[in-house]
Amino acid sequence: EGEHREIAPRDGHGPPFDTGRAQAVIQKVLQTSDWTQKPSQPDRAKGFGFYFCHQGYFAEVVEASVVEGSVAVHKVWVAGDVGSQIVNPMGAENQVKGAIIDGLAQALAGQEIEFVDGVVQQSNLNDFHLARIPTTPQIEIAWVKSEKPPTGLGEPALPPAIPALTNAIFAVTGTR
Repeated sequence: EGEHREIAPRDGHGPPFDTGRAQAVIQKVLQTSDWTQKPSQPDRAKGFGFYFCHQGYFAEVVEASVVEGSVAVHKVWVAGDVGSQIVNPMGAENQVKGAIIDGLAQALAGQEIEFVDGVVQQSNLNDFHLARIPTTPQIEIAWVKSEKPPTGLGEPALPPAIPALTNAIFAVTGTR
């Protein structure tokens, strides 16, 4: 294990970055995803992503495949540290799963909200497709509790899903 440090933000505002908490979630997700074990199918690979915000630390591994240019996400492993306790365990699990599903959908769908003369062109879900249940991967969450008070968890679970996915795609295809 490396040295445990708190790094102050460059602008002097906001919480410090705790290297020990970051290391703990990274190690946990690498363990739960069996990172060193490659997927058995040749068209699949794993990718990693990490994010810190609102004093929450999240590391994620995505297993994805690329077949004839089509990307499929099969499983996502998540490790998160949002403090010393999870106030609402079911709500926390649902927030993390929803954030990951939304992040993956944003990366894969590439949809935009369009305006014409100030009017939104997408009126409902038939015009703006969100992720659907059949495309939702299995998501496995592991919590890493620290001695810090409970912190934000709605935002920090979404961003690492996208680099984890793109890193898995790169591992399969060799192309960024």
